[in-house]
Amino acid sequence: MLSALLEDTMPIARKYAGPYEYFSHKVRIGKPDECWEWKDSVGGPGYGNWFHALEGLPKAGAAHRRAYILFNGDCDGLQVNHRCGNKRCCNPNHLYAGTQKQNHEDSVEHRTHVKPPYNRGEATGTSKLTEEKVREIKLKLKEGVRGTELAKEYSVTVQCISLIRNNINWSWVTLP
Repeated sequence: MLSALLEDTMPIARKYAGPYEYFSHKVRIGKPDECWEWKDSVGGPGYGNWFHALEGLPKAGAAHRRAYILFNGDCDGLQVNHRCGNKRCCNPNHLYAGTQKQNHEDSVEHRTHVKPPYNRGEATGTSKLTEEKVREIKLKLKEGVRGTELAKEYSVTVQCISLIRNNINWSWVTLP
């Protein structure tokens, strides 16, 4: 009984006749010179998520790459870059097959380039330790306290303590 009720409320997956129909339902198509934005789900980096079979490729992939292949053919092992700088854009007129170097240059030109964060230690925002606690750990290690004990005391893994001991992590923190 419950399963019958749930079946009535479950969304029905849309079946598309082919990749062109899929594209037309997922993209806000505008004028040839405008960005045609992906309307459906978007992944972490900001690119649209394509979930439909296309010419022997895996079902899932980046929407802009699939749009390029759909309208322009194979990209010959190159990546698909945006002339417009809009990660959601799937307008084939705004896409070209290019290199990582070209993509980087484009991102700088479009001001969409983000330098990788070089935060370290407690500045990462996810660290359980502070520089003060790492100094304490290094001092205790020098005094012969075992890594397993320190891991429990500071609520970190034994591997974390080992990386501190070997100056792989927190190497800038020194003892006075």
